[in-house]
Amino acid sequence: MYYEKLMPILSDLESKDTEIAGGSVVGMILSTINSLIIYISNLSIGKKKYEDVQYIIKEILKEAEDLKIRSLKAIDEDKKILQEILNAYKTKKDDEQKYQDVSKKSVEFCMDVLNIANETLILTKQIAKYGNKMLSSDFEICKLYSIASIKAAIVNVDINLKGIYDEEYKNRIKKDYIKVLETIEKE
Repeated sequence: MYYEKLMPILSDLESKDTEIAGGSVVGMILSTINSLIIYISNLSIGKKKYEDVQYIIKEILKEAEDLKIRSLKAIDEDKKILQEILNAYKTKKDDEQKYQDVSKKSVEFCMDVLNIANETLILTKQIAKYGNKMLSSDFEICKLYSIASIKAAIVNVDINLKGIYDEEYKNRIKKDYIKVLETIEKE
């Protein structure tokens, strides 16, 4: 059943004519994690054992729905950003400033994805605290994939920072993502 549903997406990713890659995969994973958080929430809402935290679980559900949409939008945005970078790279010798601007735009996008991943990790901790304890392995799966998504987003940030000359900008971005890295190292 899911073979038929997922195969077109995977075939699209594998195609040399498709301009999606690692950043889009991070968006796919984040949308999937948030769908799993929604699943856990749905299996916690209405349960007598979790009656006193229903309002919290409903808020988690709402936030997971928002993060899922943002993650899905990131897939399409990744494709647009990649195309802009490829186009700017082709004309880099003629218009270095355009390449710098597009590289910064890409870094900002990757930082947005990093924030989605970090928000997903925070939400994972919340659902693990309040959600249906029968789904504890799902909590751990959400946590591991959230951490992997954070690290993957940082890889994309670093790749795009390489082409930027503005050292102050680069240092500010690195400082921002190091804060996130420090929090996940405590996990």
